[in-house]
Amino acid sequence: MKRTVKFNEKIALEVFTILNDFYQRGVGIFNEKNLPQNRWPPIDAKPLSDKELTDFFFYAALTMRGGIISDDPFRWLWNLREKHPALFDPALVVKKWTPEKIRERLVAAGMSYKGLEIPRFWYKNSVNLCKWWGGDLRNVFKYGVLEFEEAFRRIDYERSTIGFYGMRRKIFSLLTIWLQEKNLIPVFPTPIPVDFHAMRVLWATEILDTNKWARPFTPNEKHPEQLAGKTTMRVWYSLPDQIAIWSQKFLQKTNIPHMTINPALWILSRSLCSGQLQNLTKKDGTVYVETEKLRKNHNLWPPSYQDPCHICPVEKWCKWCIPSAPYYNWGLLVRIGKRVPFPQQYLIGFENLNHKPRKKNRGADQA
Repeated sequence: MKRTVKFNEKIALEVFTILNDFYQRGVGIFNEKNLPQNRWPPIDAKPLSDKELTDFFFYAALTMRGGIISDDPFRWLWNLREKHPALFDPALVVKKWTPEKIRERLVAAGMSYKGLEIPRFWYKNSVNLCKWWGGDLRNVFKYGVLEFEEAFRRIDYERSTIGFYGMRRKIFSLLTIWLQEKNLIPVFPTPIPVDFHAMRVLWATEILDTNKWARPFTPNEKHPEQLAGKTTMRVWYSLPDQIAIWSQKFLQKTNIPHMTINPALWILSRSLCSGQLQNLTKKDGTVYVETEKLRKNHNLWPPSYQDPCHICPVEKWCKWCIPSAPYYNWGLLVRIGKRVPFPQQYLIGFENLNHKPRKKNRGADQA
């Protein structure tokens, strides 16, 4: 029997309404200039045509997987394009390149994840794009596409022989939003690209009701003993797919734009949640700050700690801490414990500080 996820739409409406408002006004951390897709191509680069920009995003989307810092692929991909523009032209990829040659260039440029898979998909997707879609990704979104699922059905390699590899709902919805943001395709109902950041915020605020999905965790020899008994979900396709499909319907019903909620969730988790003390870990993600110990011993708070929750617009709905390490190490979403508010006496004078995201460390997820 398929396990299903339920959603608290009352909380979702409150949280999404606030995030939409903050993002639209560019308050604090919600500055769209910070988004990687708005920094690459660089502002001083020679302008790309609409077709060239579409092609660049088409290939860039393949690299947005795993525990990567999203700016990094954009950076090395742009440098690669400067040296080998033909590698970003589908027709020339089919004519002049092979998966082996593509791999050589990608690895030399900086690719460190899915080193065999991505070059193969780069080539196969170029072939399918040229053979079935006229070499232009924008054709996928023509002729009756009124919402995301119709476009996804066309390119889903599990349902179509003319689809694209390495693009499930998360990657293809992300690519779709990039194209919509740049006015390369029409804006139509599209789901949230369900990555770790989206799942963290939705579960921490209890928008996700996971009673039929989450289970107390039993670690084996590769897991930290501290995870024993923690409420945990294994992330398979069914979980993010259910969240994605729900998000599109809910945003459409409430008239909240997906083009603000998607980046707002990502920025919120990446910039604030990643620096919360209980989301940080030590010893390669194997040691965590326990809720009860933190409640009883205020000395566990670092002397220089700047509380990210203090400037979070949805703090009052946030109940749980969900560190990134278990997800990127073992594919687990783990509620490490109830979120402990930073003691107020430590906040004296904090309002006068300009909050800066904590430096990246082994426990802070910046992907």
